[in-house]
Amino acid sequence: MARLIDRDRAHVWHPATHFADLDRLPPIAVERARGCWLYEAGGRAILDAIASWWTCVHGHGHPAIVAAVREQVERLDHVMFAGFTHEPAVALAEALLAAAPPAYERVFYADCGSAAVEVALKLSYQARQQRGEPGRRRFATLRNGYHGETLGALALCGASAYRDMFAPLLFSPLELPAPSFREHEHADLASDLGRDAPETQAAIAALEEHAHELTAVVIEPLVQCAGRMTMTGAGFYRELASAARRLGIHVIADEIAVGFGRTGHMFASTWPEVQPDLLCLSKGLAGILPLAAVLVREGFDVDFRGSPARSFLHSHTFTANPIACAAAIAGLELFRSTDLLARLPARVEAMAARRRAVAAACPAVVAHRQAGMIAALEVVPAAGSPGARDGRLGLLLREAALAHDVLLRPLHDTIYWFPPLVIDDAELDRLAEATIAAIRAVLE
Repeated sequence: MARLIDRDRAHVWHPATHFADLDRLPPIAVERARGCWLYEAGGRAILDAIASWWTCVHGHGHPAIVAAVREQVERLDHVMFAGFTHEPAVALAEALLAAAPPAYERVFYADCGSAAVEVALKLSYQARQQRGEPGRRRFATLRNGYHGETLGALALCGASAYRDMFAPLLFSPLELPAPSFREHEHADLASDLGRDAPETQAAIAALEEHAHELTAVVIEPLVQCAGRMTMTGAGFYRELASAARRLGIHVIADEIAVGFGRTGHMFASTWPEVQPDLLCLSKGLAGILPLAAVLVREGFDVDFRGSPARSFLHSHTFTANPIACAAAIAGLELFRSTDLLARLPARVEAMAARRRAVAAACPAVVAHRQAGMIAALEVVPAAGSPGARDGRLGLLLREAALAHDVLLRPLHDTIYWFPPLVIDDAELDRLAEATIAAIRAVLE
């Protein structure tokens, strides 16, 4: 029988991957996973330092989540969610609303982060049309932002690499500047950092100038993850959201990557005490299964009541899939039963110590920062190094880290750590050692 890798190469198209890259770095055939580790068929263990694209906050294969999935699939695998309901969907909505600030009343389910953003955009737009504000049909977004790759979400992206090819298909948002704090520390989340930045004042001025045409501003709270882990400051978020609220502009928070403990709080928006009108969640929500949700503030549904023509006609085939909901409920329960949020400050400081050690050991690191369990190190290749000769810096660094059995996926010149929240000290040591080795091999 042909090797799995050969069969894959013949028939599968991988995301965010150039075909020629597969010659240099073929996909790794993972047979199983547990905790912070991925395992190849031959037994090789690879430390998953990016939580498989920022998803498995409790690690892979957690017994409580696996048991919840197994029990649910034996009872009810799926039922359409138009005209039906089930215990996992209702219980999850109740649990999410209980975990969130008190401003929220309803949950609208979707199946991925991009879809959650689409739901929020359409809810905001339709509400305007049905409340007699038809001129407010434009969205504001942050420069360098990323919200997904379906067309509505992609229109909000501030990164040309994702957006430019499809620009003729996309609506035109109002792009706002945002500050970037390259030496951000976790403690800055509890400060007013960014409040008085010139970018903050310019962004608020733009909102004021265009308020008459804006339905919503879409924000990644605190960290622009795909935008090279740019950290914008809690004060910036607070000021921008406050200005939007004053101007009658909806605030849509994209917490798809930063929700569920990633910044040290269950939801990132609670650091600056912002309560968005629509809060988009996915990734860490179910962790191991596709699921997304939009938390909707109290009273938002008023504009959708009355005539049937005012209904929100948005649906997904797998909306509120019972198995995914069961996994999410189990994950939320783990936060409670393991007291995970209370234990996170020690994990954050342990990661910070390793981040600082890597920076001290590697002259190629020119800036480094952290917010919760997200750490980033900006690097510059030395003249004559492999990284200076090859334009594919991120690919080179990923390849070098994998040689030390650690999965990193740098964003060009930014190496980031985004591991499961349960990573232990020995695993953090392994991560730091592999990062130093990769930097030295490629950049120095």
